[in-house]
Amino acid sequence: MHFREPGLVFVDVGSTSHIFGGEQALMTEALALTKDFYPDATASISDTPFAAQVFSNYYSEYIASPAHEIDELRPMPLTALSHLEGLIAWRSQREIEDLIQFFQILGLNCVGEIKDFEVESFRERWKSTGALLWKRLHGLDKQVISPLEPSVLLEDYIYLDFPISLTSFLLHCLEKSLGKLFARLQGRCEYAQKIQIHLQCEYSNQCHILEIAPAHPSRDLDTYMKLLENKLESVNLENPIKEIEISIMSCGEKVQQLDFWQPRASDDDKLKKLVNVLDQASLTTGYLKLQDALMPEDSWSVASDFETYRAIEDTVEVDGLAYQLKPAYSKNIHHAPRPSLVLKEPKAISRTEFERLQLLSQYPVERIENDWWDQSRGRDYYIALSRQGRCLWVFHDLIEDEYFIHGFFD
Repeated sequence: MHFREPGLVFVDVGSTSHIFGGEQALMTEALALTKDFYPDATASISDTPFAAQVFSNYYSEYIASPAHEIDELRPMPLTALSHLEGLIAWRSQREIEDLIQFFQILGLNCVGEIKDFEVESFRERWKSTGALLWKRLHGLDKQVISPLEPSVLLEDYIYLDFPISLTSFLLHCLEKSLGKLFARLQGRCEYAQKIQIHLQCEYSNQCHILEIAPAHPSRDLDTYMKLLENKLESVNLENPIKEIEISIMSCGEKVQQLDFWQPRASDDDKLKKLVNVLDQASLTTGYLKLQDALMPEDSWSVASDFETYRAIEDTVEVDGLAYQLKPAYSKNIHHAPRPSLVLKEPKAISRTEFERLQLLSQYPVERIENDWWDQSRGRDYYIALSRQGRCLWVFHDLIEDEYFIHGFFD
């Protein structure tokens, strides 16, 4: 597939067009996206890049019949030869113009009338350019489209004729620019990891630098605009903005195959948006992740991505005819009573404060000790009621003979 306006873009359609419902549907969809930025864009699909370039210069939408593109080039005017380039441009456009003028003087007007000349005639008069033209007229110039790693930085510059001092107008300008950059991200199959924006003020050399770095890289423009709006609330725009520079640090996208019945906007995506907003406000957010640890304060952590919990099980090692059972001593801890709020660090209380609590059982509901060779930690846990009626999770440190509050039950 070839696009025209403002530059040349070649796409290898290959066998993927059936995903979009055929070549026509694919080209229509691609043109619809392209015309959001370049209204006069045209496109064509052909067997070779150079033929697709010619057709896109004379038709708004064109699909050449497979294996018959050379026949469809025959009625094209001689001036079409200047566009018969594809991935390799003519060494000199002046040579092609002289070639076209020469055949026009001979009274020839279309491509088909010169196609039947021998290759020696082209090579003798126009050297390598003539030989290359003859090969393209006969479909013998095999131009293979190979993927290229993008090297151009994702940057944009905005100069404002009328400086902006209103947040709403500034967001409107930024959204339009970010929309174009995100479209380029989509073409690269990349996500935005961090966005840096320089807001140059009209007076003095003052410059506001904004960095948007969500917890989860994405191409969700709505999420980035929400984060940007929150950032701009703390920016003083009394000195209006005259120039804007935007740069994006990208990373590879997370590929996920979806079936036809799976919704594109999942609950997980909505949660990630919320996490990004809270993370920008310096609030610790994420997903609870259980860990194989003996002490309660070490048995969980906050992860940025959701992970399915895997139950802790005993392991069996086989060595010949011998079996060795390695028990997971903490596997039953996850079934023990745990409060809805566990403190990161237990809060120390005095013995007097502990004795004022009403214990719900005379004996501890749980005892946690380290391995038999490590006597540095031992705890007896109780469930107790405070004088205010709160249900507490407390323990007695047997080694240090101290008392702590470790959590609260609902």
